[in-house]
Amino acid sequence: MTAVRPLHIAKFVPPPYAGVEAHADTLLRTLLPEVEGTLVAGDWPGRAEPPPAMPYRVLSARPYGLLGNLPLSPGVVRHVQRELRSGGCNLLHLHAPNPLGDIASLACGSDVPVVMTWHSDIVRQRTLLKFYRPIQRRALRRADRIVVFTPRHYDSSEQLHQIDLAAKIVKVPIGIDFSRLAPDRGDPQTRATIDAFARGRPVALTVGRHVYYKGYGYLLSAMAKLRSEAVLVMIGAGVLTPELRRLAEELGIRDRVLFLGEIADDGLVEAMHRCDFFCLPSIEPSEAFGIASAEAMSCGKPTVVCELGNGVNYLNREGVTSLTVPPCDAGALAEAIDTLAQDTALRERLGAAAARWVADEFGLAAMKRAMLDLYRSLL
Repeated sequence: MTAVRPLHIAKFVPPPYAGVEAHADTLLRTLLPEVEGTLVAGDWPGRAEPPPAMPYRVLSARPYGLLGNLPLSPGVVRHVQRELRSGGCNLLHLHAPNPLGDIASLACGSDVPVVMTWHSDIVRQRTLLKFYRPIQRRALRRADRIVVFTPRHYDSSEQLHQIDLAAKIVKVPIGIDFSRLAPDRGDPQTRATIDAFARGRPVALTVGRHVYYKGYGYLLSAMAKLRSEAVLVMIGAGVLTPELRRLAEELGIRDRVLFLGEIADDGLVEAMHRCDFFCLPSIEPSEAFGIASAEAMSCGKPTVVCELGNGVNYLNREGVTSLTVPPCDAGALAEAIDTLAQDTALRERLGAAAARWVADEFGLAAMKRAMLDLYRSLL
């Protein structure tokens, strides 16, 4: 049997672990030792310290700035070409959308198999998409298989339907390492911080980068409309952090919102177990799944999400594990938060169903098995 040596092409070298980077990292780790993969990606601009050592090989490319949320790292293409020439890889695995990954796959010729994991459509950067679309179409045609996490990822994607790709689509469930979320891996100091802030009030948690599509402005507006005494803990940071802090002040809810910023993994684990429910207020299909919500669900927490018509709503099942509201509707968001804050029995019922659902559907074993089968079918 031919040894599989995949070269994963992502946008950024982690950490931090945004959705795409978190998935690529989990996949590379999970496939060991059967598959020894390599990650090539742009480094984060302005990284103060080198990234930690990984159990897999990492090739980082110097960034020359950002175009939207894309690192301008042409060295990614050179890394790919060198790896192919040297025999360091025999399969390319793109994490899309990523223009540099697409260019690299088109520059490598037709001899190497290409797998593309489709994380989401490009939603906001319409000007970029206008120029990028011809490259995107060529890369989609070039790919031998296109992986989606759920049927809704394909059904809801405008960009996957611009050409006939149905024969290439393969569902491989996203795998989440729930073992790292065990209660004994938490940080007691984080719990103490949240307890001191909450003072017995119900705690809503949200986790993610502070970027436009996360909908955090609507979440803060919802907090100002609550009838209940619920408070909000926000983990994460980003370009909108100063604006969100100002908004909390302007809305008069600074005493009900705790900005924890980016914290260590043990602190995140503790927050997942300490909260009463989780909020994913994303307003655009750029949020195609919501790994953080799956992690909270694995800890037995119900979720509040927006109806995006994609993988978010495949994962977060209305009335079963979650409450679903229209996007960009702070009033509806406030009502859902109040409902969970005031109904302990409902929280427990939805949370128990959530834990069962994600354990059955999104464990590492199913992802590993399906991806190994896919790789081997192409070599």
